[in-house]
Amino acid sequence: MKIRAATLPDLAAVVACADLAFATSLPHPLKLDVGVNNDLRSQILDGSVQMICSSATVLGYISLWPIADHLFVDSIAVLPKYHGQGLGTQLLAFAEHEASRLGLHSVRLFTKEIMADNHAFYRYRGYCETGRCDDDGFPRVFYSKNISHQTAVVATSDPF
Repeated sequence: MKIRAATLPDLAAVVACADLAFATSLPHPLKLDVGVNNDLRSQILDGSVQMICSSATVLGYISLWPIADHLFVDSIAVLPKYHGQGLGTQLLAFAEHEASRLGLHSVRLFTKEIMADNHAFYRYRGYCETGRCDDDGFPRVFYSKNISHQTAVVATSDPF
């Protein structure tokens, strides 16, 4: 597996990954709207999207950028048929390594309250819940993990 920066020709694969990954976590089908597709396009152009690939196949991605003293993870997604193989863990480890490399103190993210599997996933990897809010009818849960300025270690076993 290789993690590399997404480029504009990767946009369709990243959007397809997001559509499939987020649809499996919700009680009803989800299709990303044009605004989200444009966000991903802008994030790719900004160099904020990293993909985990096997050969030419995009298996997952993470979108992140530094804000003040932390690295913010905007989204992380893995194709459903690759869940449980440690790819999400590798993407988070990449974010943690990047935060450390940049001298940032933490990695922060949020997830929808309804995505119950995400809560266990983040907690297992050392992320602590820092708050909750309702964002225009979408309850969100915020997480943070303090980062020491050492290289992040990728877990070799992943129960999720």
